[in-house]
Amino acid sequence: MVKIGLISVMLSAALSAFFMPTFSFGGGDSDKVDPNFERDNKTEIVLDKKETKIYYDSTPSPQMNFDDAQAYCKNMRHLGYDEWRVPTKEEYVSILELSRRHITVKHAFVNVQKGVYWTSTEDKFNEAWFADFDLGRYSTNKRENQYRTLCVLKL
Repeated sequence: MVKIGLISVMLSAALSAFFMPTFSFGGGDSDKVDPNFERDNKTEIVLDKKETKIYYDSTPSPQMNFDDAQAYCKNMRHLGYDEWRVPTKEEYVSILELSRRHITVKHAFVNVQKGVYWTSTEDKFNEAWFADFDLGRYSTNKRENQYRTLCVLKL
C-alpha cells in the first residue's frame, strides 16, 4: 500500500512538472501582442484602442495595501489627465491571457512585473480581488496585503 501511495505521489509530481506554466510578456513577442493594444514609449502608456482606455506602463508601482492602491491611482496626474483609477478584475482579465501551459501578458506592456496586482473589485467579505502575473490566477485576499497596482483611464 505504501508503494502505491509513493508511486502515486511521484507520478503526480512528474505530471505537474510537465504542466508548469511559463510566463512571458507580449512586449517581447510581437506575434503575441493583440493589435488592439499599442504602446507609446514616449508617454509610457499602453492604449487599448478597442475599449478606448489607456494604461500607465512606467516604473512599476511600489507595493501597497488595497486602499493605498486606490489612492495612488486616484491621485496620479499624467498626460494632463487626473481621472486615473485601479483596473477592475474584468480589465485585468483582458490583459492577462491564461492557458494551461502559458501565462502571457498578451499586450504591449513592458513594465508589468511578475507578481500580484490589486484590482479595484471588492468582495462581500471585506477582501479584494487581485490578479497574479506570476502564477496566472485571480483570487481575493485581505485588503492589508501589500501588492502592486496598474492605473487605467477611460478616454
